[in-house]
Amino acid sequence: MGNLDFPKVIAAAAVSPLGVLSLLVLVIAMIALSFFRRSGDSIKLVVFGGLLLSAVGFGTATMMAGQSSANAPEPDHTPAPENAPTAQPLLPSSPAPSPGAAAPMTGLWSSGDGFSFRFAQTGQTLTYDTIENGARTGSGKGRIEGRHVAWHYVVDADGQSGDCSGMLSGDGRMVTGQCASGGDKPWDLNLRKQD
Repeated sequence: MGNLDFPKVIAAAAVSPLGVLSLLVLVIAMIALSFFRRSGDSIKLVVFGGLLLSAVGFGTATMMAGQSSANAPEPDHTPAPENAPTAQPLLPSSPAPSPGAAAPMTGLWSSGDGFSFRFAQTGQTLTYDTIENGARTGSGKGRIEGRHVAWHYVVDADGQSGDCSGMLSGDGRMVTGQCASGGDKPWDLNLRKQD
């Protein structure tokens, strides 16, 4: 034992979990031998049992830590691309109509209270004429983005104007929302496609 280089033995054993466990067993054995050499058999048995359970618990924890670190994925150290993608929203917005897609707002719409609206959609741009009893009574211009529609209207007779905003239904046959003019109380907007 006098020829053993203890620092080298400890360094070599500390490389693996089993080496650490074997060092622990040797240390516990030396402590138990020196402290309880002259004690009674029952005390030696209790102390030995406690030390053994501690060594088993430590050994189990060491082995489990070694397994989990061996199974852990290696971090990715590749550099991020210069043009990294931007973060996307959790809830995607409704897609805007593509240039070649049908224009869902183009056509005749009715509000159910005697007014009709002849919409023309070009890309995201909307224009329309208000029709009452077969005659034009107003007009409007606006935009459609995804399913969200908004426009500004003007009444021909008195020049009254206002803004409307709503959502196009999934089937493209209804628009629901609100309109407002100046300081007046907003009113509900319910349009249904006629053709």
